[in-house]
Parts: sequence; C-alpha cells; structure tokens
Amino acid sequence: MGIPGFFKWLTNKNNYPNIKRFCIEDEPSYDEHGVYQPVDETKKNPNNIEFDNLYLDMNEIIYSSARSNNGSETKNEDEIILSIFNCIDRIFSIVRPRKLLYMAIDGVAPRAKLNNQRTKRFLQAQDTIEKNKQIERRKREILANGGLLPQDHDQKEQIKPFDENCITPGTPFMSKLSDCLLYYIYNRMNKNPAWQSIIVIFSNANEPGEGEHKIIDFIRRQRTQPDYDNNTHHVLYGTDADLILLGLTLDECHVTIMRKELKPTEQCPCEICRQYGHDLTTCKGITKEKNGQYNELLSYKLNDVKTKYIFVDLSLLRDELYQSIERDKPLSFKWNRKSFLHDWIFICLLVGNDFLPNLPSCEIHEDIIKLLVNIYKENVFKSKCYLTENGILNLTQVKIFLGDFGKMEEKIFKNRHEINQQKEQQQNSNQTTYNRIFSMDKFRHEVVCKGTPLPSFKPQWAQKHFSAFNNKSTSIITHLDRTQDTNCSITSSSISVLKNQSYSETEQKLSNLSLITNQQVEDNALDENVRLWEEDWHEQYYTKKFGVNQMDLEEFSLQVAQQYGQGLRWIFQYYFHGVPSWDWYYPYHYAPFACDFSKIEILSYYFNENSKPFKPLEQLISIVSSQCPREYLPKEWYSLILNKDSQIIDFYPLNFNTDLNGKRFESQRIALIPFVDEKRLLRVLENHYPLLTFEEEERNRPENARLFIHSRHSCYNQFKKELNANNGQKKKHENSHNIAKTIEIYGYIWLDNNDDKIISMHKTITAPIPNYDKITNNQVMCVEYYN
Repeated sequence: MGIPGFFKWLTNKNNYPNIKRFCIEDEPSYDEHGVYQPVDETKKNPNNIEFDNLYLDMNEIIYSSARSNNGSETKNEDEIILSIFNCIDRIFSIVRPRKLLYMAIDGVAPRAKLNNQRTKRFLQAQDTIEKNKQIERRKREILANGGLLPQDHDQKEQIKPFDENCITPGTPFMSKLSDCLLYYIYNRMNKNPAWQSIIVIFSNANEPGEGEHKIIDFIRRQRTQPDYDNNTHHVLYGTDADLILLGLTLDECHVTIMRKELKPTEQCPCEICRQYGHDLTTCKGITKEKNGQYNELLSYKLNDVKTKYIFVDLSLLRDELYQSIERDKPLSFKWNRKSFLHDWIFICLLVGNDFLPNLPSCEIHEDIIKLLVNIYKENVFKSKCYLTENGILNLTQVKIFLGDFGKMEEKIFKNRHEINQQKEQQQNSNQTTYNRIFSMDKFRHEVVCKGTPLPSFKPQWAQKHFSAFNNKSTSIITHLDRTQDTNCSITSSSISVLKNQSYSETEQKLSNLSLITNQQVEDNALDENVRLWEEDWHEQYYTKKFGVNQMDLEEFSLQVAQQYGQGLRWIFQYYFHGVPSWDWYYPYHYAPFACDFSKIEILSYYFNENSKPFKPLEQLISIVSSQCPREYLPKEWYSLILNKDSQIIDFYPLNFNTDLNGKRFESQRIALIPFVDEKRLLRVLENHYPLLTFEEEERNRPENARLFIHSRHSCYNQFKKELNANNGQKKKHENSHNIAKTIEIYGYIWLDNNDDKIISMHKTITAPIPNYDKITNNQVMCVEYYN
C-alpha cells in the first residue's frame, strides 16, 4: 500500500496534475468476413513513444483479477487466472516493450512488514466472523417478520468465495498460479511475434522480496554496469503509491509509471438479497421485479466500464518538484537537486509507509506534505545541510527537522479537533435538510395508490419533477467546505448528471443519499480515548496507548522515538540500497510524537546484514490467523495455531482489541495482537519439518527467477553458445564475450536439469487450466537467473 491517498494528493489540481495522461491503445477488429484480428503489437506504439523494458508488479494484477464486479459474483481459481492472463495481455499491448518483460510476484517480505501483514489478516478474519453473524441475525429477523429470502441466493451461498488471503507465498493457490504463469509465458512467446524478440524474466512468490523491490533492485543492478544504456526507457506497472517513490530513487531520466485510473468507490450489493440501494441492516429480503425498461434496481456499475490506464511521467514530476523549491531558494544558496529529491522522498515516507505506524500529526488529507516541505525549506536554507546523503539519513538534521515540526503538533491537534467539530455540526445540519428534500416515499405511495400514470419514466419527466431538488441541492453544496477531505458523493457535477438520467436512476441515487451521509458521519467519528487537543495530550497518549506510568513517561517516550528513528533509517536504506536487514522490525503498535525526537541521542544504527528471510511457509504461519483455511498450512503446522498446548499458541489470539487510533475508517484500525517471536517460532517449526510432504516442501523451497528467450531472438544463438560453454554451471558474465553483452542483461544464469518447471526445447507443453491448448514443438529456452 505505501501511502494511502498519496496518488490522489500528488495529482490533485493544486499539486502536480500534469504528470499523468491517459494511455492510448489499439483495439482488436474483425475483417470483412467476420474473422477476429488481434492487435499487431510489433507495430509502432500508438502512444508515440517506444518503451524498452516493462516491469509488472504482479500482486496488483492478481488482486484486481480476483475481485468480481461489485461483489455480485464469485470467481473460481481458473477464472481468476484467466483474468490475470487477459490483464497482462492488455498491458503488454499498450506498452509494447522492445527488449524486456519482467514479471515479479511478492515473495517473502522483510520482517519489518510482517506486523502489517498480520494486522490485515487478523482484522479480516474478525470482520468476516462479525459479518456472518450479522447476516444470519438479519435473515432470522426477515423470516420472523414474514419476509422471504431470495431462493437463488441460498444456492449462491454454497459457492465458496475466493479468499484473498491465499495470495500469499506458500499457499497452494500461489503454487498453482506460478505453474500457470510459466505456461502463459511459454504460450505467448511461442505464438505471439511481439514476445519473440524480447527477453522475459519471471520471479515467482518463492523468490524472497516484495515485487516492486525486486524490480527496483534489478534496474539498480543493471545501471551499475559500465555498458548500461542510459537511454533505456523503463515502464513500471503497479498501483502501490510507493512505486512512484521507488521510481524516483533511481535518479533515472526515462522512467514511467503505468497504473489504473482512480475511480470512485463503487456501490456493493446487499449481502443477503444481492440488490442495490441498501445494506444488510435494512434488507427486507424481497426481490423486486423489473418493471419495463427502467428498473428500480438499476445501478451504475463502475466495473462494467472498461478500465482505463494512465502513464505517470516521473521526469516531469522531478522537474516540477525542482521548480517548486527553486522559486524560494536564496540566490546565495548552492542547490543540489539530487539531494533535495532524496529529501522529498524521505518526507513522503515519513507521512506513510508499510513498516512503521505513522506519526499522530501526519495525515496526508490534511496536506501535511506541503507543511513538512515548508519546514524543510527553512531548515535547509538556514543550515545548508540536507536530511539525506547518498541514500543514508543524516540523523542530526532529521532530529532538527522533526523537532521543528514537533513544535507545531499541539496546534495541529487543536485545529484538527475544531475542524471535525465543525464538520460534524455541518453534517448533522445537512442530514436534516437531505431528509426533507429527498423524502420520496409519500410521493411514490400516492402515485401508485391513486393510479396516476407515470409519464413513461423518461429523463424529461425526472428533470421536471426534480427541478426543486436540483436547485436546493446546489445551494447546499455551495455552503460545504470544499477544502475538507470528505467522502460525500453529492457534488455539482453529480447534480448535472442526475438531470440527464432516467427516473429510476435518479430515484436510486436519492434512496442512497441517507446511507451515504450516515456513513460519512461514522467515517469521520474520531477516537476520543486520547484527547490530543487537551493540555495533557502527550501524557494521555503514552499512558493510554502504551500503558506507561507517569514516572517512566519521559524515558519511555525517548526509547520509542529512538526505535522509530532506527526504523526511519531502515526504510530509507531499503528504498535506496535494498534490504538492510531481514529480521529488524519496529516493536510497538504506535508511533511517538515528532516532538519526542528533539531529545533523542544520535546513535549509529547497525543492522544484521547476515540475517536471512523466512521461507514461504514460515512467513505464512507467521501472518495467518487461527481462522485461516486448513489447506493453507501443512496439517501438523495447522495444529500449532489451534492446539491450546502449542508452544506458539499465544501468537494466535481468538479475541483481541482493536483501536481506531484517531483514524476515519474501520479499515485503518490497529489490531492489538502480539508480535511474533521469530526465534521461538523457528525453534518449534524445526521439529515439524520432517513431517512435510513433497508438495509442501516444494511450496516452501526458495527459488530464483527464470529467464526466457525464443529461438527467433537475435541473440539466441550466442546465448545458447555461452550457456553450453559454461556446462550448466553458475557464472558471472562480465566481459565483451558474455551473455550480458549479448542480451544487455547482467546477472548469473544456469540450466538446472533437475528443475521440472523448465521445459526443454522442442517438447510439448500441456496447459494447466481449461480453454488453453497444449504447445507443441516448444521454441523457448528457459534458464534460472539471479540478478
């Protein structure tokens, strides 16, 4: 995730909206005989720019393919995998890389991210249990009140929904997906001419590392080679906000981010009756019948519209960032653009990341990045020292910077409280007005009972009868504070859309308004357990969040800040140089205040460079809750998370507290679950390793990436010659006669004859999923690759 809301903030009209543009793509066609004609991807790119290398952060593709339209249907594994294939096809057709396609799935992550992953899974398990209870309770109420449950819904419930938690290294699904993607690569390279002229590298979930960091590490390693072409144009696909920051760390002139366009959160159907316009708490359980062309349940489904993709130009972003600060710098100040860019990246990571809880005073929707940049400019112009140097934090300057920011925290908390109070009062006032304006029940009842004919339910009729609604709504909107970050979906633009919609569409939106505004009130409700706007806010926070007594508060707050400072250094090194240590993590659920950094000692932090990542099944058992499906884990391992006599049972509490911690949405709450003791976990698992089956051992085995080249590739003969000359042994290719020079890729390659995933030339490849044919006379060579 990185920084929630970062891309929206970045491309806001008040920041850097010019850095994005929509992708242009060719559409397949049919000839005069009705024969399907696919896009010729060997032709010139319709975006009037040629790209060399395309890198896919595969997890975004996997998750988006697993999610059905509006939650109204359930996909099975084969359908999800076919959706993944189609998604890659479309991205490839837009970008049309001329040299390299790199596909990276998230492998085992550093220990620092494990807490984040555990929290998501424990919260999801808790939410699922509660939601199922709500559904069953509501069903009983519907039946008790004489209502009916839709007959077909009981049948749909028997279809087991896809569990996104299985998109984790070590699960059977990820093993199956890896096999299917290997087949997909063989298929496309054997059948699509545009794939035959490029190199393909595939890193699956068994190779350690997050997908986007595998990609950046690869590019960074290639750029260190003396014969690297500085004109290489890279395209990085993914929707994680931190992918933009990672791209900027490369200091590369030709890097473009490709991602899906941001779309409003779409409406989901009721979990009981699958209808739109209400949730399960108000469900009547009666399926309404369609009446003519204009259906009462008509809902604008955003996923029915083809997703658009956008390009984000990092070189343009870089230039605009430079301009934004050069306008304010003193004439006498010697400016280092690279250092400023690295400092800006640090400021963004301070606002949000996946490894540390964010500072209580840092909320991106409050435009905190601009405030931090202003403080930064004052500091750097005065001290002439930067926050970072060559990818390493200058902790002395960071301490000063955070200390100055800390002086403003009290004012930030008080302003936040005042704004939220005003917002709540405004919403209560608006709710009353909305209820008066949009109460249509009596009108509909009179129309039906008196037999008054409804004039064809046409848009003109809707416009006439809702003219008063339009006028009054517009006047309400003009009084709303547009600078506030709210989720209210009623805006001037939506009013104009309603004027051109059918009666049923308009009525549908009106019936949803009370739901929207009620949800808005709930979303903005802040946790008042700690009243940060009161005078003793600092003491309240540490005593209530950390359970520290007043006597130890000062010493403890410095200790927390010290650990947090070490975490900031770990993150920055991770983004600029790779994993500093696989086993480091921040040992608290909450962050300190910025003001706490003013008193910390400047220590030299040393990370354990010899640490190693978990194996896939080791990470899997570290992050799952006790409600995870049995098939995820080996049988004997599964008993460890359920058996009350297990030596690690305390890692898997059935009941735990959560804390909204001042956030606005339930999905942002903190799960107060214990941290995993890595040494104890591995010691217990050691006794269970002999019980693994062969299939489980394969899922747990760390792997290297695989490199593919087609026999028609211009460098194939030289590639094959070099590989045979090495007799299948690992070899570092460095001179002008090696494969790195031939295919412009640096690294180690070798042919593992014991790897059953590698298909020999001229062999037949069987399709692992339906609707795909076997591949005969394979013309693609595959080798293992290490960067």
